[in-house]
Amino acid sequence: MKKEKIKEIKTPFKELTFDQKVTHIIQYYKYYFLAASIIIVAVASFVNSYKRNDFDTDCSIVVVDGKMTGYDDHSDYITTNFASYLGIDNKKHRVICNYNYSLLEQFLDNEAQVSRTKIYTLASTHSMDGYLAPIDYIDYFSTDAEPFLEDLREILTAEQLSKIGEENIIYYTKKDGTSIPIAVNLSHTKIKTDTDFTMESPCYGVVVSAAHPEAAVSFIRFAFDL
Repeated sequence: MKKEKIKEIKTPFKELTFDQKVTHIIQYYKYYFLAASIIIVAVASFVNSYKRNDFDTDCSIVVVDGKMTGYDDHSDYITTNFASYLGIDNKKHRVICNYNYSLLEQFLDNEAQVSRTKIYTLASTHSMDGYLAPIDYIDYFSTDAEPFLEDLREILTAEQLSKIGEENIIYYTKKDGTSIPIAVNLSHTKIKTDTDFTMESPCYGVVVSAAHPEAAVSFIRFAFDL
């Protein structure tokens, strides 16, 4: 038996049968095949991940305490329709609406604290353009020393402000009594009336550190059909 095995091993490769050749190659190169397979899977994963993230963000909007159909797969009304308004395909150029933030304080729940930290970080790194939140939280990050949202008088014309209507303007009042228009109430716009948006009294403002301020301002024009 041992002699036969030794003889089989020493048989020249060219004299082996086809099945024996395949078996020999697999046994001899199995670790190379395994390494190659791992490399192929890793490369494929990298390429797939790159394709998923190979796009430019034309407008990034943080949404606080509100959801609507399609929010979890970027097929929501705002994402798709605002992208169309901007004339982008939402593939290579995208509107990103992130609905995963909450500022509601709840017992034994630190979600509000985490959301605050994330929003501060996004704003400080120029990674958010628009801020969409309930009326009670629209001035949440605004201070006299460091304004969080743009003065609407600086980014919209007097005619546009007139069309929006004074009743839809949200103000931040400084300690000296000065009132600054920082956001618009979207309660009577298509953002609320044409969707199942769960946010009560949704308001929107343009972040002062926006990387895409023109697109962020365009959202107001889009919402009010200006």
